[in-house]
Formats: sequence, C-alpha cells, structure tokens
Amino acid sequence: MQFKLTTLTASIALMFAAAMPAQAQTAKEFEELRAEMRKLRAELDALKGQKQETANAALADRVEQVELRAKDAVVLGDIPNSFRLPNSDTSVRVYGFAELNMVHEFKGDNSDQDYSTFLPYAPLKGTAAGNRKGRTYLTGRTSRFGIEAATPSPYGPIAMKIEGDFNNDPRTGNSAVYGSAGNIFTQQATNSYNFRLRHAYGQFGGLLAGQTWSTFMDLDTLPETVDFNGPIAATFIRQPQIRYTYPAAGMGNFTVALENSVSYVLDNTATVTTAGFSRVPDLIGRWDKAFDWGTVSLRALSHEHRIDDGAGVNLSRRGWGVAASGMVKTVDNDFLTWTVTGGNGIGRYLNYIEGAFYDAGNNRILMEKAAGVVLGYQLKPSETLRYNFALGYQKNFKNEYTDFAVANGLDSGRFGINRKLWQAHIGAIWNPVKGVDIGTEYIFGRRTTLAGEDGDMSRINLSAKYNFN
Repeated sequence: MQFKLTTLTASIALMFAAAMPAQAQTAKEFEELRAEMRKLRAELDALKGQKQETANAALADRVEQVELRAKDAVVLGDIPNSFRLPNSDTSVRVYGFAELNMVHEFKGDNSDQDYSTFLPYAPLKGTAAGNRKGRTYLTGRTSRFGIEAATPSPYGPIAMKIEGDFNNDPRTGNSAVYGSAGNIFTQQATNSYNFRLRHAYGQFGGLLAGQTWSTFMDLDTLPETVDFNGPIAATFIRQPQIRYTYPAAGMGNFTVALENSVSYVLDNTATVTTAGFSRVPDLIGRWDKAFDWGTVSLRALSHEHRIDDGAGVNLSRRGWGVAASGMVKTVDNDFLTWTVTGGNGIGRYLNYIEGAFYDAGNNRILMEKAAGVVLGYQLKPSETLRYNFALGYQKNFKNEYTDFAVANGLDSGRFGINRKLWQAHIGAIWNPVKGVDIGTEYIFGRRTTLAGEDGDMSRINLSAKYNFN
C-alpha cells in the first residue's frame, strides 16, 4: 500500500513538471491533462481512505482483544491474597487448610472426651480408665475453610468473615473419638464430620457484630501449639457479640463489648441445671497497646449467674473476672508471651472451670474463686523452623464453692472438681515449603482433685497442615 501511494504521488509530480510550459499546449490538451490529474487525485484519495479504514479495523480488533483479556483477568484486591469481584470494588479472599493429626496417648487416655487435650477430665491413677494406655488415632476433622471480604466506603472498609471447620461428630455433636458407640460408628467407614461455624461477623469502622473470639480472650498471646486446644488456664471462647473499639492516638485501643450470656449453674449432682436463665448480655471492657518491645492487654468482665425455674426459684449473682497479658520481644525473632486470668464466679471464661453451684437447701448460688497463668516462648532459629514451649497452671481456691463440692461428694472421681492443674507443651513446626506446616509436640499434664487424687496425661501429637492462600 505504501509503495502504491509513493508511485502515484511521483506520477503526479512528473505531470506537474511536464505542465510547466503550459503556454505551448492547446486548450484541449490542457483539459485532458486536468482530467487526468483529477482522476489521479481521486485514486489517491481512495487509496488514503482505504488505508484509514484498514487502520480503524485493526484498532477496533485490538480494542476488542484488550476488552476480552480484561474480562478474563484476575484483579488483585485490597486485602492480602485477595481478588476483586468483576464489576465491583469488593475484595474477596478464600483461605483454609487441609490438616491431618496423629495422636498417641502414652497414658491418661482422653479420647472419650476430646480428640485433643482436655486435662480436667483426665483419668485418675489406679482406676480402670487410668490403666488404659497406648491408644493411637488419626483425624482430619480440624481441616478449615473460610472466606473474608472487604468493600471500600467513604468511611472506611466494610469487612466480613465466615469460617468453619469439621471438628463435629455428626452422631454425637462433640469432638470425642471413642466416647460412645456413635463416635465409633462415625469412624467405621467414611469418617465424615459435620461442618461447624467458627466465625461469622461483619465489621465497619470500630464496630463489630457477629460471632468471633471473645473480647476477654487475647488470641495474640496464646502460645502456638500443635495440640488443637492448647494449654490449660487461659480463655478459649467464641461467641456472638457486639463490640466497639476506639483507637486513641498514642494511648492504645479501648474496647467494650456485649457478648452472649450463658447462665451455667450446676446442681448438687454436678449436673447443669436447665433452670439457668440469661437475662442480660455479658459485659467486657478491654485496653490494648503496642510498644517497641512488645504488647500489653488488660481486660475485665461481669456476667450473671441466674436461676429462674418459673415456680418460685429466682436467684441471681454476678461473677467477675480480670485478665492481663502481653508479649515481650527477646532475641532476633524470638518472643515471650504471658497471660494471667482470675476472678470470683469467672466460670467459663477460665478454661476450665465447672461453673457455679446452686445450693437448694440454702437457696443460694455459690461461685468459685479461681486463677490461672499461661507462659509461652517461641524460638525461631530460621524462617522455616520454630520451636514452641508452653506451660499452663490453674487453681481453685478454698471457699464456700469448694466446701459445697466436698459436702456433696463432688470432690473426687473422674469428673470431680479439681484443686489444681498444670500442663506443659514442647513442640516444633517445620515449613519445608511455603504453605506446608509439619508439626510434632509432646504434652504432659497433671490434675489434682479436691480430694487429693491425681491423674496424669502424656501424649505426642504429630500434624501435617497444607495451607492455601
């Protein structure tokens, strides 16, 4: 095309040159020459138009290809490892992991209560349950799946999160392995476990509404363990709540929350009474602050123990609890964590307390007085290897609560009230490649009942976790 235009232009130039001595040409010849020029000019214009049409067609084709690629492209979202929904400002992240746990119980077989550790009900020495040793089992029930999203707004991102795992036996609704025939039937053929809700909440600005970890729980200072439950003596609760956090510049974060109330009261046989009646939500306040050397968190709660049977018994007592925790940076990437928790009638906010008693003879609610401490240390010699050490200790102090337990024979036996418990974890987690965690951990614990009986727990937990996103 370019060659044709150049040749045509040159021909016109030669004709102009030939026409210079126009005075020697006849009028007829001159008109013929002008006609030829018009013809050549029309051909030139046609060629130019044809070139423009070709260029326009090529451009339209390129635009269409770009649009098709844009439709197929995955656009990075505003939150880490997320993507943008098509024709939307919403960023979505899908995450989770497939995990296998292998547990070998050297002694203190706890599998009738939980696949994971549950020291408060560990079998006692010298009993038939205590003599059962050496059980081994594998499970994939802790595998997890979640989705989180965020949409920008003039007032900040609107975020949400939904997460669950499969730690729920479909026949019993618990996390035991061999506690009943139902647990055995579940493992007989397919090992199918139900999906259960862990988190489901939305967040806008400082306001959170939905189900997640309790505001009284400092998740960041709990030691990392291979064991699913972790050490005794800390708070371990997820529940529905309404929470507001106010970040004060230079002063840390101030948080207040109303959380789901469960009036957990036992009768004189240590059975939970269904006359428990929740009237108002639990109230929790919290302060957190980060420093160059680490973090500190202070928390307090007030909740109600109430019984209302609708037939004349209507009692109420308020329990309270306080907690402090923190993280201290040590050498390189290593750090120390600590948590202290206690209170009078703190109940389920200290893992693990049985709950208040109802003294029907005196028509009173009796509350426990208890405290616990958890220490943790992480040693990280490389980016692919970390060692974790954890120790938890918890004690029930003597008061009218423990006196009532002793008087009613609730101070001994497998499910007797404990005086003290301690539990230690020593483990390592290795990342051979990104997204893969291989863990091993040895756990030892001892419980002592109010009657002075001891029960030991000794086990090793191996795990393989394959993370995505």
